[in-house]
Amino acid sequence: MTGVLACGGAVMDFVNGGQDGWQVRAGGSAWNVARVLASLGLPTAFVGTLSTDPFGDRLAQEGSGQGIDLRFTPRVDAPTAVSVIHRSHPAQYAFYAENAADSQFSGLATDAWSGAGAAYFGGITLVRDPARASFLLLAREARRRGLLTVYDPNYRPQLADAYRAVYAEYVALANLIKVSEDDLTGLMPHLTPAEGLAQLRALNPAATVLLTLGEQGARLIGPDAEVGHAGYPVHVADTVGAGDASIGGLLYATLRAPPVPPPERLAFALACAAAACTRTGAHAPTLTEILTVQKECT
Repeated sequence: MTGVLACGGAVMDFVNGGQDGWQVRAGGSAWNVARVLASLGLPTAFVGTLSTDPFGDRLAQEGSGQGIDLRFTPRVDAPTAVSVIHRSHPAQYAFYAENAADSQFSGLATDAWSGAGAAYFGGITLVRDPARASFLLLAREARRRGLLTVYDPNYRPQLADAYRAVYAEYVALANLIKVSEDDLTGLMPHLTPAEGLAQLRALNPAATVLLTLGEQGARLIGPDAEVGHAGYPVHVADTVGAGDASIGGLLYATLRAPPVPPPERLAFALACAAAACTRTGAHAPTLTEILTVQKECT
């Protein structure tokens, strides 16, 4: 089975549970996607750095227990980045990550490419120094090697200029791109979401774009066709990690054998996101949970 390299950061999410109660959970775009793919049985390696602090120990223990390959995940003497989620539906984030472990990534061992057929790049870690240049070099190498290259900016306004400095090159390298309307507005504030989408597609007309629309579902826009899906009505515990689940589900559906047509890929991706929303935190749903959403909510 084709393997995936999930490239980016791992953080600890502090989620406001109300009445001064906080839940502490593993998070980060690349980490969440790795968990989703591993939960679905796809061989997945996390490519980033973890701290040697207790949070790093927890991430390493949980990741290994969930089936994530951590052979290419060095440990560094820097604190784990923290994401504080003040509101979870819709999500409102604040990051505390200066000189944190996730930003210390410096490269990938050559043998990590063996068996890999796809590489995911996503999240705020991609634009944080000193790791920014290393991740971009890795994306160029993934494309050079012919891997299915996936990009999800997951825009955050705290580093707006850094996002805008690199997103165009990531878009040009990617075969599959996931964006939300908030991403488009943040990356291209002088344009409407529709104009931003058109500009993004002009940078790479051959790429397929997953445009997530929150409660309105999503569109899957390829060079030859476009399909839409209204999503699945589920009881929402929170929306933390829903976007990560959607691109994880789409990547799984794209890589699975035998291939399925775009409408089925999009439906699976949104069922994956919906299943993730039924649990608090960045939940990695199982295949059974996803298929249950599709069966019960169609």
